[in-house]
Amino acid sequence: MNALTQTGKHSAAGQYLGYSLQPVRLCFHLLNAPDGASVSLEHLDDVAVHLPTSELILEQSKSALKQNPLSDWAGELWKTLANWLSFIAAGEVDPLTTKFRLYVTPVKIGAFAQSLSAAITDEAIQALLKALGKSYGKLKSAPGCDADVKAFLAADAAQRSVLIKNLEIISTDVDPVDAIRAIFKPTVSPLVLDLVCERAIGAAKEGADRLIRAGKPAIIDAAAFQAEQRAFVQKNNLPGLLSSFTKAPSDETVQQLMEDRPAFVRQLELIEAGDEACLRAVSDYLRTLSDVSVWGERGLIFEKNLTDWDDDLVGRHEHIAAEVKDVHAGNEAASQGRIVYRRCALLQPPLDGRVVPGHFVHGSYNSLSHDLRLGWHPQFKTLMGVKP
Repeated sequence: MNALTQTGKHSAAGQYLGYSLQPVRLCFHLLNAPDGASVSLEHLDDVAVHLPTSELILEQSKSALKQNPLSDWAGELWKTLANWLSFIAAGEVDPLTTKFRLYVTPVKIGAFAQSLSAAITDEAIQALLKALGKSYGKLKSAPGCDADVKAFLAADAAQRSVLIKNLEIISTDVDPVDAIRAIFKPTVSPLVLDLVCERAIGAAKEGADRLIRAGKPAIIDAAAFQAEQRAFVQKNNLPGLLSSFTKAPSDETVQQLMEDRPAFVRQLELIEAGDEACLRAVSDYLRTLSDVSVWGERGLIFEKNLTDWDDDLVGRHEHIAAEVKDVHAGNEAASQGRIVYRRCALLQPPLDGRVVPGHFVHGSYNSLSHDLRLGWHPQFKTLMGVKP
């Protein structure tokens, strides 16, 4: 099969299984929210948890791979505080029923940020403001965040105080996906844990994107999302099953490859399989290659598994082709080829003792056809120019 496989877990700092930080946090909150809650993306804030008690959690999420958003004069820190104060002043949120959360990953620290997050009494807030004013006054030049610092210092004292009391700064995760892994880990096999997390994050992002495209606020019901993920895990978390975690390719991608007429499509043309059969073959071929790549990358299959699998499929094809030649000798060559192709497509042999998705056998046969290890037309070698 012409797809490389690798062993070992997927790991790439800052990529969060291929997604940006906001969808990861959206997924975490959807999995963690209580009954009756919903979670929004880029509606009230980066992410917001809408609790059934009418309380809110507004979260700003910052990826800190190249800078520290929690350093004393970090622009992102002060911009976040200024934005929240403007929400309160405009009456957009009730600070008495709203939690304000700044989430930063990987782990970063900052003296003022730590003091800010810890200040929950009037005395602590006054001490914090005094220390801030003293430090600000010692600066030799205005920081880049100067306008936001001044807005913070000049804000309504009561509004600023309630913001600080309801503020939480979290920077404890080296990888934000770890919080999602921890949710699934007790019930999901380690072999598919990252795949399940990736699928959940993708489902959260897709749900939000779908609502945004429809012109609606991206607010997702947490209970419905949790039920969907439970059903997915129950269906796919089986030791005897190799589950597909890849989506079918787009119609545009399928059509483009079909128009390029790769070898396996030309083989189907030799037996006059028709456009519908070719389109399905292209889709299953692409999805199968993606499955092989993902399974190999996660260490679910190895090169020897695929070699044995390909050899087994070739052997089954030889038996079917020989039988069709005997039983349907009076049929035209193209007709014989279509019978062989359809019978091979109906096979469902296991891969290394595990059940494979329905498209995988069909896609694998088309991959072997593309490599000219087998063909459907009785004279495919001659017609495809295979050298003896």
